[in-house]
Amino acid sequence: MKKGILLPLILAIGAAVVYAMIVNSQSSKLNASKSIKRVLVPIRDIKEREVIKRDAIKWVPIPSAYVQKDALTYTTDADFKAVENAVARIQIPKGNQISKYSITSLSPEAGLSSKIPVQMRGFIIKVDSTVAGMIKPDDNVDILLTFEAVMKNGARQKVTVTLLQNIKVLGVGANLGQGLDAKSAAGMRSKEDEAAAYTDSSTLSLALSPRDAQYLALAQSEGDVSVILRSHGDGTNYLMEIATFEKLFQ
Repeated sequence: MKKGILLPLILAIGAAVVYAMIVNSQSSKLNASKSIKRVLVPIRDIKEREVIKRDAIKWVPIPSAYVQKDALTYTTDADFKAVENAVARIQIPKGNQISKYSITSLSPEAGLSSKIPVQMRGFIIKVDSTVAGMIKPDDNVDILLTFEAVMKNGARQKVTVTLLQNIKVLGVGANLGQGLDAKSAAGMRSKEDEAAAYTDSSTLSLALSPRDAQYLALAQSEGDVSVILRSHGDGTNYLMEIATFEKLFQ
């Protein structure tokens, strides 16, 4: 075969191979775009360090070619649990795919600030360890203050007042509602030890308004503060009188 014929033939074969590769690549992309996956996205902007709730997320269908490598996908409602009550590491804009690297579990490492509601404060209060052992994160409590008051007749008398009602407990010690941390869980060998993990600290973290936080701080300096546990579902604020020994024995 002459060189003048061989060269165009080689070029034609090469062009055909390149064309076939391009067609196959475009075909693969087209097939990928037709394949649909469901990913989890927020229905509103999620702030950095915000605790993500179930009603803030949904799944949306998108072509597989546009699914981020680390995006959280949806198959069943159980997949929502991977995001529910997690803490956002960064701000996640509305509609953006939620990646496994953009969230972290609600743990002591996440910090108390991740649980404090917007425009509220996290108030740390010391309580008896026995009381702390009976209270769990997300319980509601009332705060009582017992102090020596000056009565109308000038006499000094101990009284007890209900200072705050229906206050949410954010955490008990290092327990923010996530269960045992990995370090504690590794050392637990019995149910008694597991229960003790929640009572090794005598502090409660409370969600208070800035105003209520001021008054509770003042109350701690003036008398003895007591924490009273509420039953679940009781959100009523009761009109309480000042308790005195005189009224008790009337």
